[in-house]
Amino acid sequence: ADHYPPPNHILRDLRMSLKFQGQGRAVIRAPVVPEILTPDGSLQAGAVATIVDILGGALTFRAVYPDWMATAALSVHLSGRRASETIAATGEVIRVGRTMAIIDVDIREEASAFDEPARPIGTAMVSGSRLPRRKNAPVLEAAEETSDTVHFGIEGSGLKRPLRDAAGVRVLDEAEGVVELDLREYVRNSVWVLQGGMIAILSDTAGEMAAGAEARRPMTTKDLTIQYLSQGKRGPFRTRARVVRTTHDTALTRVEVMDRGMEDRLIAVVMNTAVSNSKGG
Repeated sequence: ADHYPPPNHILRDLRMSLKFQGQGRAVIRAPVVPEILTPDGSLQAGAVATIVDILGGALTFRAVYPDWMATAALSVHLSGRRASETIAATGEVIRVGRTMAIIDVDIREEASAFDEPARPIGTAMVSGSRLPRRKNAPVLEAAEETSDTVHFGIEGSGLKRPLRDAAGVRVLDEAEGVVELDLREYVRNSVWVLQGGMIAILSDTAGEMAAGAEARRPMTTKDLTIQYLSQGKRGPFRTRARVVRTTHDTALTRVEVMDRGMEDRLIAVVMNTAVSNSKGG
């Protein structure tokens, strides 16, 4: 949309670049910086899901145009490998129906060395709902066929502190996985509601904390499966978490995200799988 994202926005600070490869395929890249890594050196699942959400949204928008779209579900599954250099997520539209578009995403790590192949580090799926076209919705016009790369980063952008801190995530009860986030320009989307990736960052944080408290050792999210139920319109947005299954080194946690400004309306349900931290490569 026009003037989105604003200069001071989380999508700017992730310094992503998006390039379409025909009508139904695109690749999005982002530099791997310490601010999006876990203590064991792997990528934060919430950060990856935020990047995938933008990729899936862009492809779904083109697939259903001139209708409008909203992300209905998103899942990210990571290998847990340590990450460096650049993350590259390639998305492809694999189905477009009357009510839904499905995007398959391959996630790899690209090295700067010319002869070093990209390593697979994860996979993702995005389901986008087809909606009646909104008034004043963006128009593709000539951009529909563009092969130019869209750069989100601008002069002065980039994370200066850990991603969760930059987003404004507040920890209210670590043991119970209760975290909170206000709606502000930095984390909104083009229609002034909570950007979808923020649901992932909240549920990543909440699930890790609840899992760690249950296991009594540090845990790292490796899988997120998000069902979007409603828009986050007012905030603050708060999580509640419940560990539903544990093994010797994993924990499955159900995380609910509520809009407290809308009488605790449930806006997303997330399944978070976390594993014991490892210092291995």
